[in-house]
Amino acid sequence: MPKINQLESLKVLKAVVEGGSFTAAAKRLNLTVARISKSIERLEFELNAKLFIRSTRYMQLTDSGERTYRHGVKLLEQWRGLTDELTETLDKPKGKIKISIPMSWGLSVFSTVLAKFMVKYPKISIEAHMSDQYVNVIEGEYDLVLRLTSKLQDSSLLCKKLKTYKFMTCASPEYLSKHGMPMIPEDLKNHSCLVYSQQGSRLKWQFIKGSKKTDVYIKPHLQSNNSTLFRETLLAHQGIALIPEFVVENDVLSGKLIPILTDYSNQELNLYSLRAADHMLSMRLKLLNDFIYDELT
Repeated sequence: MPKINQLESLKVLKAVVEGGSFTAAAKRLNLTVARISKSIERLEFELNAKLFIRSTRYMQLTDSGERTYRHGVKLLEQWRGLTDELTETLDKPKGKIKISIPMSWGLSVFSTVLAKFMVKYPKISIEAHMSDQYVNVIEGEYDLVLRLTSKLQDSSLLCKKLKTYKFMTCASPEYLSKHGMPMIPEDLKNHSCLVYSQQGSRLKWQFIKGSKKTDVYIKPHLQSNNSTLFRETLLAHQGIALIPEFVVENDVLSGKLIPILTDYSNQELNLYSLRAADHMLSMRLKLLNDFIYDELT
């Protein structure tokens, strides 16, 4: 059997293990399933070891496959670090960064931060994926993931807290003049409410006053998985929203929207940066991480 491109074969092995199948690996690497199969076959021949136990119904990594995968990941990262080191300097940082960012925060806040960063570092290219869904840093092969959450799950990833945002209950003066000012959370049941929810989540808002928590179950006038959508609806005087402050803070400052139920607080949202612990920190990624932190603090 002919010699193989070992670097490519390790990339294929990594994709197969993390994707769980040849088909998933082929999709990730934009290769044919036949190419994936041949690459694994040649790698097994080169190492004189069986990497997978395969049948028509399942595929299982062998002990040799597990060891090869662990070492392969490290070798690939070292190769990437070497290429970064040879092509990038502090004076002329360049290269590509793949990031994932929350949709609403990305549109409301990060778009401005990113524009400033790209003006300052024109040789660094960005591949930005925007989603409020949970994304896997490793499987998605992201250099950096920015995540908004009330509570970060335990993780083996390198994590840094960047900022804390508050929720705000608000409506337009015109809406409140027509429909009245809610004085307690239970009053919201008699109002048109704009409710953020992910699929399967419960439609409730929680308000906190002292040690007392009040849950209000809402029948939404508008329901969406993107808070940015609510801004124009609020400005059109169509209801009340419990919304992250970064979406509406300028409208509140200008008087277009009014905070209500200000005696109560809500859960906070923390913004974290996450990256793989076993990946070398490239110059360009360090610059982006530091730039975001400086812009937000």
